[in-house]
Amino acid sequence: MNAKLTSETQEDLLRGMEWFDRIAFGLGDQFESEFFSALERIKQDPNLFAANDAGYRPCRLKRFTAVLYFRIDGDLIIVVGLFTSGEDETMLLRRG
Repeated sequence: MNAKLTSETQEDLLRGMEWFDRIAFGLGDQFESEFFSALERIKQDPNLFAANDAGYRPCRLKRFTAVLYFRIDGDLIIVVGLFTSGEDETMLLRRG
């Protein structure tokens, strides 16, 4: 399946990369790599991830305390958010 990142998700990814780079140089690149690894897992079989009450499917990143949220729209995976530990995930409900 193909995947599309919303503009909010792109901002989430950049913000996460910057935050992890402040912790240690290069950690942001590792975070980005793990994000795209999770996206590949989703593309292989998105139905492995159960939908929550709002219809979004969470996928936890393996190495970082972050969750990628997506929904399936026909043949397209739409990634609607990426939240790291401590972020307010209720914002997800205001996203498409």
